[in-house]
Amino acid sequence: MKTETLAAALVAAALLLAAGCKAIGPDYERPRVEAPPSMIAVAAVATEAGAIRITTDAPVERWWTVFRDPQLERLVLEARAGNNDLRAAVARVHAARAMVREAFAPLFPTIGANAQYNYLKFSPNAIPFNPQAGAAIAPGQPLTPGAQQPTTFSFGGTPFQLWAGTADMSYELDLWGRIRRALEGAEAQAAATEEDRRNVELTVTADVAEAYFDIGAAEADVSIATEGVRLRGRTLELAEERFAGGVAPELDVRRARSELARARAQVPDAERRRAVAEHRLAVLLGRVPSLRFAGRAPASFELPVEVPVGLPGALLERRPDIRAAEQRLRASNASIGEAIANFLPQVTIFGRFGYASIDIWKIAQPASQLYAAGPSIRIPIFEGGKTYARLLETHANTDAATANYYQTILVAFREVADAVVGISAQTRIREEQTRNVAESERAVALVTEQYEKGLTNYLNVLDAQRTLLEARQELVRAQRALLSSLVQLEKALGGGWTEETPEEDRAAH
Repeated sequence: MKTETLAAALVAAALLLAAGCKAIGPDYERPRVEAPPSMIAVAAVATEAGAIRITTDAPVERWWTVFRDPQLERLVLEARAGNNDLRAAVARVHAARAMVREAFAPLFPTIGANAQYNYLKFSPNAIPFNPQAGAAIAPGQPLTPGAQQPTTFSFGGTPFQLWAGTADMSYELDLWGRIRRALEGAEAQAAATEEDRRNVELTVTADVAEAYFDIGAAEADVSIATEGVRLRGRTLELAEERFAGGVAPELDVRRARSELARARAQVPDAERRRAVAEHRLAVLLGRVPSLRFAGRAPASFELPVEVPVGLPGALLERRPDIRAAEQRLRASNASIGEAIANFLPQVTIFGRFGYASIDIWKIAQPASQLYAAGPSIRIPIFEGGKTYARLLETHANTDAATANYYQTILVAFREVADAVVGISAQTRIREEQTRNVAESERAVALVTEQYEKGLTNYLNVLDAQRTLLEARQELVRAQRALLSSLVQLEKALGGGWTEETPEEDRAAH
């Protein structure tokens, strides 16, 4: 049919015309970033002997393997499969991808089928009336001046039925790229959501390692507190023996009992910290916080001799939060072109073909056929400043996204520098605390021997024991802080996320 051929030709021409037009608005360009020459220079790391060396080699992707702990690796994999924050992030990725498909749809014609039945009655006062014929004009009947009008057919005040079936098509010509800019923005937002998912994965992995190390540190504190109880108990026995022999005052016994009670009170507090760390780890794994986990003392980990941090420029590609900030900047930039296009005419091609009849049995007859096709143009003239305000809003949002992008990069450089300094400092602190513990143990042995021989008083014994327990606790904290600095460095470097969403989620789609 000529009508269908004409409609198809119009649609084909419209598609070619829209495809050949360049999208209005600024194309995205990545902002320039002044990266420091090296992370080592940024951190101003001292290279004293014994400290872990920082190199510019590429970081390890599966960074948790540097700790050589199979239990930690199993926990990381379990958390990546069961963590609820990560599952929510994956769901947000799927939603963002669906929004991309939604933004892509307007690039194609919209086609729909309609079926309609109406039982109608027109108002006689609303029907055109021919005074010469003395009768109402039927709907659809032409009113020709000077012609004799029919007097036998009228809908005025008389109910009737109308049956109709049509197929409709409409297509907006994307002459200025408004739809393409909207699609560009949706794709950038989806990419940012995927980077958010990777950032959640990275954070969860680091949190699992931190919780696991906290369990081991708390276990070490429990051991130290238990050893303190044993040490204070032995001192109490010695004080009681000396008091019974009349060579020590009762005050020594009272002080020894007080210190023993104080030492015993430290045990449940350390056990509480261990339980809290276990609960946190269980939740990270997506499990009920009622499980026990085996931990390792911080001193038992074999730490790497070298820690590679890579070049600063690579950080822009590794950190998911930086990549997400850039994608949101890209989306904001695309919205500028979309807002500019709203100032320009909007051209839409529409078409309709179908049948309509007051008699259902005649609806398929050629006389019941109806069709319409043609373009429509909407030209914005006055909207109270809404379109201009929208353009100002997009420019402001783009400026904010640019500032956020730069700030995210600065924070990333700062976090890497902080972690590098932390590794250097905590390494030296651990070495000094190790010496402190060795000297304190020797001091306790000497003062205890002197007390047994009556060469010193109990206060010296008490002070030496307190110093030893505090030194051991400080050593555990230094060892734990070094592990934390390593984890924070790897997190700051942005490594360890997977390129795709989990396999089971992809299989479900």
